[in-house]
Amino acid sequence: MSPSQRDPSRSSINVPSSYLSNVSNFKIIESTLREGEQFANAFFTTEKKIEIAKALDDFGVEYLELTSPAASTQSYNDCKAIVGLGLKAKILTHVRCHMDDAKLAVETGVDGLDVVIGTSSYLREFSHGKDMQYIIDTATEVIQYIKSQGLEVRFSSEDSFRSDIVDLLNLYRAVDKLGVNRVGIADTVGCASPDQVAELVRTLRGVVS
Repeated sequence: MSPSQRDPSRSSINVPSSYLSNVSNFKIIESTLREGEQFANAFFTTEKKIEIAKALDDFGVEYLELTSPAASTQSYNDCKAIVGLGLKAKILTHVRCHMDDAKLAVETGVDGLDVVIGTSSYLREFSHGKDMQYIIDTATEVIQYIKSQGLEVRFSSEDSFRSDIVDLLNLYRAVDKLGVNRVGIADTVGCASPDQVAELVRTLRGVVS
């Protein structure tokens, strides 16, 4: 057993208490009303969504994330219905980084938008077919619009862990300058280890405020 194993204070790894030292800075973004629908045979009626939203609000969740209003007419109407409940939790919706989606989401009265676009070479070639400059320009347009409406905005890259790190750094620097409230990363295909997640978070924290 090494000295660092016998004495946690000599270890280069943070002890658990240090992870909790700034827990008051964290807020829960609960995505059951989005992610919960993303598997086979999943379907929430409007009544069930309202029931879930109220239960989560009673629990004290700070943010509820809903399916994009652009997904369907029901998703749009459900979003408006939950916004109209007057919950303590702020209501967010998750949309593609596209002006049409952003404008539709704003119409529902949500408190903020979570904006996402694929950045890996795989998604750029086989999904939306756009280059990094297009992604930066589009993100700039969409984020500026959302901010002009007085709403919160989170920007996330899709398939972050298969994206080029230089591309990610340039993109996150650009959106940080626009005043986004939060940024996110996504291990879309489940390829990242915990250490890789920690490393990318650490690296991106160096370029966003």
